[in-house]
Amino acid sequence: MVMDVTEYQGELTRAHWDLLLDADPSLDMVLAYMPPQLPEAEIFIIGEPKTPYAICLVIPVKGGFEIKNIATIMMMRRHGMAGALIKHVVELARARGAGFVDIGTATVSHDQIRLYEKHGFQQDGILRDFFLRYPEPIIENGLLARDMVMLRLSL
Repeated sequence: MVMDVTEYQGELTRAHWDLLLDADPSLDMVLAYMPPQLPEAEIFIIGEPKTPYAICLVIPVKGGFEIKNIATIMMMRRHGMAGALIKHVVELARARGAGFVDIGTATVSHDQIRLYEKHGFQQDGILRDFFLRYPEPIIENGLLARDMVMLRLSL
């Protein structure tokens, strides 16, 4: 399968929102890092513009970039799409002279942590009680998501 990553600048469809909220179930949190709140945020997709298979939202931060949201539809997981999006963001960051790319996930998100480490990210810190701010508890792998682990890829 060809995995062309394209930037998406159109109006978000239900398919986009389903993916974004699958990765981050708090609408308020997602809205906080999206345009217009963060006009510099960039969205990349794999698939059709209105019905993507995978999505990634990236923001610039001082000295680098942060992947704020990345998700693949259930039936297309484990086909390399998240990896293709990560590689695209890393190439973009390098081309723009960034020093690093950061990404965060719950400490109980074992598959995601493995994926990020496979792509060269290293654990860089813990944000204690981060997910306790969410309106609903997040359970993953049978465990309560409480802390966020930050991972960094130095470029």
